[in-house]
Amino acid sequence: MKKRPLFAALTLCLTATACDLDLPLGDMTDPEYWGAVFYDKYEDELVVDASEPRPQPLAEPRVVLLITGVTIPGEWFAPMQQRLTRDGFIPVVYEPPQLLSGDLQENTVLLGEVIDEVRATHGVDKIDILAECTGGVIARHYLQSFDGAEDKVSRMVTFISPQHGVDKAPWANSIVGWEALEDLTPGSDFLNAVNEAPLPEHVPLTSIYTCTDEYIQPYETSIIPGATNIGLCDGFVGHFEFFWDNDIYLVMHGALTEPLPDDAASPEEPDDAPADDGGASDDGNDDDGAGDGDGASNAPAADDDGGDDEDAGADDEMDDDAALGCTTGGRPRGWSGLWLALGLGAFVRRRR
Repeated sequence: MKKRPLFAALTLCLTATACDLDLPLGDMTDPEYWGAVFYDKYEDELVVDASEPRPQPLAEPRVVLLITGVTIPGEWFAPMQQRLTRDGFIPVVYEPPQLLSGDLQENTVLLGEVIDEVRATHGVDKIDILAECTGGVIARHYLQSFDGAEDKVSRMVTFISPQHGVDKAPWANSIVGWEALEDLTPGSDFLNAVNEAPLPEHVPLTSIYTCTDEYIQPYETSIIPGATNIGLCDGFVGHFEFFWDNDIYLVMHGALTEPLPDDAASPEEPDDAPADDGGASDDGNDDDGAGDGDGASNAPAADDDGGDDEDAGADDEMDDDAALGCTTGGRPRGWSGLWLALGLGAFVRRRR
């Protein structure tokens, strides 16, 4: 009987290597319990360095809705909020009810209502969306399947999102009984609805992920066929780093500021790169985890197959196939913006 709490903890983390935790007493079936556990563990990391490289602020402010995932309180987005505000965005954080542990179809409906409220509050027709983990799954479902959604969203960026589910979700669900985990089971009716729907025609959709995610495995579950997929697969990149790492933020920012398909040029792209750019040029290696572009001169290398990547910090339990294939693809379009390139370049150089 004493082993069951630890068993539950390992199950909820979805991988046995993920939980270097000193677990407090509490109800492990309560999503708020896990929200507090992980936030307490990483709270000291959620800071912004005033001297860090930063992009040029937007010429015109834009509203971006930040959506949290399962067991993630809104406080996790504090560094992103600070950076986005600094860089000219108007960030709004949405924390779904019960930390998104409930029915995902119902949560998608609620998300649609929140999007309408945010648009009305700020007096805008369209907003951008930056969504974490399962928040990215319901955001994609909304964009693809709800009437009028494409008229309300300009760009959507998801990160570390299990778009095709998580293999161990049924195992975890057998202990905690969260409807979200049932929906995140590969082959569920919900996921079938998400993945059988066509991609939006006029809204750029980007998925950013890591091949060494401690929770979202296999990492290929984050890859959306036909979308822009950016894999950060050079060495070990942890799940929670996406909340505070500035190099990863620059990749997100690059995706959020790419020209829309109908735009002749991006008014937000600076004329010159700042001196402190954190790594301005692509080094040409094939393991930088960059995404497909259409040939712009500052585009990161495309069609990375990860074949030369040693995955030095990767989970030892990954099979050989998981150590390869960190490809990043998508529909061809001119998305190789300056700060996307800078973010990827800095990220890769720092980890070598």
